[in-house]
Amino acid sequence: MKKANPIWPWMKANRKLLLILAKIIVGGGLIAYVFHVMLKQWGGVSGAITHAFNTHPEYLALGLLAFVGVYILGNTRWILLLWPHGVHLSFWPASKPWFIGHFFAQYMPGGIAGGDVIKSYYVATHRKALGRRAEAVSTVFLDRFLGITGLISVLLIATVINLGRSAEYQSYWLWALALLIAAGLVVVLLFNKPLVKKIPFMMRLYTRLPYRDHLTRIYDAFHFYRTCPTELVVAWALSLLVHTTTALEAYLFGSALGLRYTFTEYLLLLSLANFLASIPVSPVGNFGTLEAACMALFGKVEGLPLAILIRLAYLAWGIPGLLLYVTHRKELPHEPAKETAEVIEHNGLSSRPPQIEEVPAND
Repeated sequence: MKKANPIWPWMKANRKLLLILAKIIVGGGLIAYVFHVMLKQWGGVSGAITHAFNTHPEYLALGLLAFVGVYILGNTRWILLLWPHGVHLSFWPASKPWFIGHFFAQYMPGGIAGGDVIKSYYVATHRKALGRRAEAVSTVFLDRFLGITGLISVLLIATVINLGRSAEYQSYWLWALALLIAAGLVVVLLFNKPLVKKIPFMMRLYTRLPYRDHLTRIYDAFHFYRTCPTELVVAWALSLLVHTTTALEAYLFGSALGLRYTFTEYLLLLSLANFLASIPVSPVGNFGTLEAACMALFGKVEGLPLAILIRLAYLAWGIPGLLLYVTHRKELPHEPAKETAEVIEHNGLSSRPPQIEEVPAND
């Protein structure tokens, strides 16, 4: 009788550890590659950045300020998604977890997922979300999904605009269309519960999920938005504006560096770079993946200085999040409700927030 291979049970039992190791290997390799290129071309990279600071500081300042638009639009999108569930946060209370989440996404292991954990814990334990914790947490994941969908939409639009500009750009539209179709299929599955129930594979997968009751509430919260098409369309439109503003930031930095790309080219190339950077392979945020993507799309000579300026802007805007965390940490929960912890953990966000005092959250 053939013996079962013992490696598969071991891999299943240690899948989280294996995932971390994979991130360290792949993400660490990309980071090492970026540093290798940077050290090899340090004279050109540092010279280009120094020249930008000396000749066009106004472009750099405007590029840094463009992030304010990203913050306003992104925060507004999240607030809009909370409203249908009866969780009415005003702009400033929602801004605090937004900035704190950005700080954790840029500086802490776990990256974007770590930032989403902070937002999830905050909103799930907020007094206005009592009785609607799973629904409130679902808005963080829906906000992230709409951000990716908006990014793919901008990528497709920018590809169409740039079709006649370069033969290389013409090959991007097929990838953008495929990604948009994939996102569309996910939308259908999220918002069409009767269809999901008719798919045998989905039902078999559902029966094997742990904590099905909590995950069902998350899914029902997504499905609930079928009754809120206006909010979804506006949130998607805000996503388009977020990524357009991000492209504007890169355009201003590129202008300071003297790069000869049009705004529509930045809209295309940076959207593609940001999509590649959103693949969770780096142990810290998208560090390494964004820089490698910019070098691949803009070239090593031009792409690396541009990526460094974008990275410095992200890190600079993480500092307000640190200050808000230090000064407003009492408004964040010490221990989430058991339900909230289970919901977050089984959606791939198993990290816990830093230990802080337990004080009820206030507006």
